[in-house]
Amino acid sequence: MQSWPILLHDFLEMIVNLHIPKTGGTSFGDILENNFGLCNCHSNQINRSTFTRADLNFARKFFPRMRSLTGHNLIDPPQLAIPDAFYTIFLRDPVARVISHYQYSVQHGGNKKSFEETLKVSENLENLQVKLIAGGPDLDKAKRFLEQCSFVGLTEKFDLSLCVLEGLSPWKLNLNYKKRVVAQDYAIKDSLDHDERMKELAREYNRLDLELYQFAANEILPRLCRKAGVDPANEIPSYQSAQRSRLCKVEASRVYNRLFRRICRFRYDVLVRDPRPRIGNTAQDIFAPMLERDPNRA
Repeated sequence: MQSWPILLHDFLEMIVNLHIPKTGGTSFGDILENNFGLCNCHSNQINRSTFTRADLNFARKFFPRMRSLTGHNLIDPPQLAIPDAFYTIFLRDPVARVISHYQYSVQHGGNKKSFEETLKVSENLENLQVKLIAGGPDLDKAKRFLEQCSFVGLTEKFDLSLCVLEGLSPWKLNLNYKKRVVAQDYAIKDSLDHDERMKELAREYNRLDLELYQFAANEILPRLCRKAGVDPANEIPSYQSAQRSRLCKVEASRVYNRLFRRICRFRYDVLVRDPRPRIGNTAQDIFAPMLERDPNRA
């Protein structure tokens, strides 16, 4: 009986990246595509609000040598029980993140509500970072996950974060990137940045995220800097490139993932009629069906 050859990379760790919306995750996703090509899987392709162990087992049939897994729906990543997972995540200042997400919802999601109205009804704008990490408004669980992560980056320190990743990664990575998902214009953001009442309201709705972000900035990232041998006081090289790479691996990854999405559409919509909510457009309020609602929310 013929068997597959055993290669060294079959025993390497796998990057598992929870992509929190509006944290620079699309740019980081480009990096994963550029490095892992056909071995990079976008979990969003199943078009379901959560990605479970059963979904992973199905995806592995299409990606038998999966080396990186990234997506919005990798909620509570340890539940996937991936041996020796190299967990990665980017966090962003919560006020800046919700303003950016609100602006995106207006420009791309058809949101007609005011920022204040949206804060009161949208799961996207209330402690989303904690909820996606922990599967609910559980700050302690989210902190434990950050301590478990092999890499935690901050959007505000993107290049420093990549420098740390370069020192920690078991792979030699090409970390050059081009900034993605740039807003059509920044009028909404600029207006809200100058409205102290709205920013304070954003803080009230994101107290868990604020505490998690401070924990990451004050404890996790400095610890990872020391581990990687990176001194934040030194000049940090820029990984940003004027031109986005159009390498074979990037194109192959995207074509292969589009094919995977078509297969998933047939499997989940036609064969098994999976009842889970679809993930849809992140500009819309897609997360409400899959997250525990905060019982203390007004």
